[in-house]
Amino acid sequence: MSQLTKRKVVSLRREWRHFDKEDSNAIDFLELCERMLDVGEFLLAHDVARAGLRRNKGNKDLSQRSAYALTKAGSPSLAAAILEELVSSGVRGVETLSLLASCYKDLCESSVDPDKKQEYADLAIARYEQGFFRDDAPGQKQSDADNLYYPCINVAFMHFVCTNYNSAREYAAKARDLCQEVKDSGRVNYWVQATIAEAYLLLGEIHQSVAAYQEAVLLEDAQPSHIASTRKQALQICLLYEDRSIGEKISAAFPTLGIVACSGHLIDNPGKRRRFPEEAEKIVRSKIVKQLEAIDATCGYSSAGCGTDIIFLEVMAERGGETHVFLPFAKEEFIETSVKRVGSDWVSRFERVLDQATSVHYVTREGYYGDDTLFSFCNDVMLGFAAMRGRGLNEDPKLLLFWDGNPGEEGGTGEVAESWRKTFNEPNVIWANEVLEELDQEDPVPIQVKPAEPQLKKSFGDSDTAMRSVKTMLFADVEGFTNVHEDMTPKFVDAFHGNTARMIDELNCKPAFVNSWGDSFFAVFDDINDALRLAISLRDFFAQGKWSDLTSSGGMEVRISLHAGPVYEEFDPLLKKRNFFGQHVNQAARIEPIVLPGSVFVSETVAALISYRYQDFDFEYAGNLELAKGFGAYPVYILQRKAGK
Repeated sequence: MSQLTKRKVVSLRREWRHFDKEDSNAIDFLELCERMLDVGEFLLAHDVARAGLRRNKGNKDLSQRSAYALTKAGSPSLAAAILEELVSSGVRGVETLSLLASCYKDLCESSVDPDKKQEYADLAIARYEQGFFRDDAPGQKQSDADNLYYPCINVAFMHFVCTNYNSAREYAAKARDLCQEVKDSGRVNYWVQATIAEAYLLLGEIHQSVAAYQEAVLLEDAQPSHIASTRKQALQICLLYEDRSIGEKISAAFPTLGIVACSGHLIDNPGKRRRFPEEAEKIVRSKIVKQLEAIDATCGYSSAGCGTDIIFLEVMAERGGETHVFLPFAKEEFIETSVKRVGSDWVSRFERVLDQATSVHYVTREGYYGDDTLFSFCNDVMLGFAAMRGRGLNEDPKLLLFWDGNPGEEGGTGEVAESWRKTFNEPNVIWANEVLEELDQEDPVPIQVKPAEPQLKKSFGDSDTAMRSVKTMLFADVEGFTNVHEDMTPKFVDAFHGNTARMIDELNCKPAFVNSWGDSFFAVFDDINDALRLAISLRDFFAQGKWSDLTSSGGMEVRISLHAGPVYEEFDPLLKKRNFFGQHVNQAARIEPIVLPGSVFVSETVAALISYRYQDFDFEYAGNLELAKGFGAYPVYILQRKAGK
């Protein structure tokens, strides 16, 4: 049995929170980092490696693991910078050179500019060959087959994707022979067996390749992240064969992590339409168990309402899988609106699934206040996190629903189903009407009990006019404005404000609010897509601008931050118009001072939404960074255009 299917996932996030960062040594950091890499927690692994490097500066192994984690998280350019610095310091071993080459390989894959694509391909081949043929540094022993097969098979791969088929097969044969030498000596492991399989695939020996991949994934050291990496490269090779059935055969040889998001109806309230009576729980649970078995699920994403959500989280925990829980607002109010049911133990079950969860995420820690848009926003963020996890493992997540097939209310199951179809695939549905039929009983006479009205908390200021809604906030600040010649200030303001106004005019929808103060700019958007477009346009405007007549240095950059969340809209007596306030406005503002000049930093919430719905954009992980003014540490990402967009 594969290690993938039998492993019991522990809460690595919880372990990291309690990790002794002050007294632990490099080996302690490295061991935790490796375990996170093994289960595909690439972003956490990078944070661990980077924290270890702060206490163990220049540690080769932690630098390599940091770069590897960034590469797997989709940040090859940042990883390449770390590794080039390592190579420049004199670390030129096979592993370092091969990792660096793999960064260039990923950059080659994502680039659509033919010249850049070829440049990255050449860099990848050169670094792989440097690792394969490298001269020993003083005091080092010549690498044997255990080290050389990795750069060798990747040289073969790069030649293959560059359609240098003769060279590709020459190196593939060498890699296969090197691995066979290792295997014959009894030192077989996952990577040795997977390399044999890839060599057969490059040589066109498909039957042998499938058998070798199947053998590899059953080995004890076959980890989810390893399998995902191998599968991705194998399917890239398959695309270059005219016979489409080759890809199907190869794909069938691999298991997947089994990433699944879940949504569904709550247990029926008295007096409400009959969709999920409490007596149907056993049937629904049984069907969820069967669905998760079929998906081979080990990684689950869900909210935690009574009914479908809690049952799903309980079944995932019983399977030994990860559970990632998403709540739309404060826990106490979520219990009141979505968990409490008369005569049941749903609250204690809710507390238990939160205690068992791998992670718990809040869209906002404020109250509900009757704002149903928070349920929709929470669903999008939850599905975005599932998409982000699939991105790192080259796997499309699945969606499991318990649903009556009706559109339903805002933030309901019908809305989730429609949204998912547009982005991924058809959801796996457990149909509510079929469950009701199995109960084999007539609808009970509805008991007319009026549900308790949620208590709405008064906001600050004018409580009659204050409103709260989900918005995207953009902050921009010009780096180098203090170097602008005093007499050139009007010209700078005209260039900055004038061009920003022009960019706004080109958006689909104007911002809900705009404010500026000299070298800074703040905007609030109803549509996150417009916020993303403006952020990239502003970044490019400053990058391409010529400022020699304005500053002595001749250059200026802009720092831009984006965050999305529920904020308050209220009349501002100073500006004499409505303005936006709240914790999420503050979070967007606190990201901006830590942005690298010339970059756009976005919150994890925005990165999740990009993963799920906004395919014109991409991002790289910057790290779990301390925000300005003691706001706390949060995961932060660097916004980019999608290759070719």
